[in-house]
Parts: sequence; C-alpha cells; structure tokens
Amino acid sequence: MRLYTIQYTPRAERDLSRLPPEIAKKVVLAIHEIREAPYFSLKKLKVSDPRHPIFSFRIGRGVRVLVSIHDEVLIIHVLEVEHRKHSYRDF
Repeated sequence: MRLYTIQYTPRAERDLSRLPPEIAKKVVLAIHEIREAPYFSLKKLKVSDPRHPIFSFRIGRGVRVLVSIHDEVLIIHVLEVEHRKHSYRDF
C-alpha cells in the first residue's frame, strides 16, 4: 500500500506554532498516522464542494484538523488546525 504525502498550508503551520508544544506534537503524530488509510478517521464536511471535499479530523477533545485529500497524486493537504469552537467558521 502506498502512503499519502502530507503537505501543510502556511495557515496550518501558523496554527501549529500557536499551539502548546505537547499538543502540537500530538497533532503532527496523529496526522502522520492517517497517511496509510486517510478516509477511515475523517468526517466529510457537508458544506464542502462535492468536487473538492473538505474533511475534519478530530484529535483529542478540543482540536480539529481540516484537510483535503487528492487521491490522484496521493497528497493529504492540511488546511487548518484549530480549537473545535473556531475551526468550522471559514467553511
């Protein structure tokens, strides 16, 4: 089985840098664990465009990671990493 490549947007990198170091490390490890089978742990957002869906990935009780997956090139694009009460306001 081929692994997906993880790419972070500048916003996702900024969001990670603002988290406490122990939580940021947990988030990065969780993101890299889904590289083999990403759809197993993700929840599709209903408001996303069907041609380019956005998925939510829950990490712990308070952190949400929003990603888009490009199957044809095997890339998981990390869009945003935020507390759950702020994560869905842009989508």
